[in-house]
Amino acid sequence: MVMASRHDGPSLTAVPRSVPIASVCGRSMGALQPASTAQPPSQDSRADALPRIAALDDDPAAVASMTAILSQSGFDVVPYTDAVELEMAARAMPFSAYVLDWYLGDTTAAPLIEALRRHPLSARVPIFLLSGNLAVAGVPTDDALARIIGRYHVQYRAKPYSGVKLASDLRLALGERRG
Repeated sequence: MVMASRHDGPSLTAVPRSVPIASVCGRSMGALQPASTAQPPSQDSRADALPRIAALDDDPAAVASMTAILSQSGFDVVPYTDAVELEMAARAMPFSAYVLDWYLGDTTAAPLIEALRRHPLSARVPIFLLSGNLAVAGVPTDDALARIIGRYHVQYRAKPYSGVKLASDLRLALGERRG
């Protein structure tokens, strides 16, 4: 399966800060609760044994698709359409890995990546950055994007991308063998 964003660059239109997401794989993914009211997962839950992945894209359809693909690949995926909500949740309970879209409305994921790398529990956690930005030989042509990738050891994937390959790359980054 191939994922693509609805835009390749920053949007000049306002985007809602939180967008309800439809149910994927029989699991409700409505509007996210603030981190202060979110309940940690149950210790008895099967999902506790799965790597917990945060998926962020300002396009609800793209994040729903990414969530479905990664969930079917054996990850416990928590979808977000807002970087601030994801950052609050990560401070409360860091994730095993992050999959982030580069362009988020009229901004980029750079401030979120910087915040994640400053937090001691997510300083070395794998971050995969997705972008429709033009790349030459796998290297993005956007200087700001290239700086973030190099400085914060972020793994870049160009859109459209293979969801199956992304899942495989996540497993490798987490030190897991495919099972």
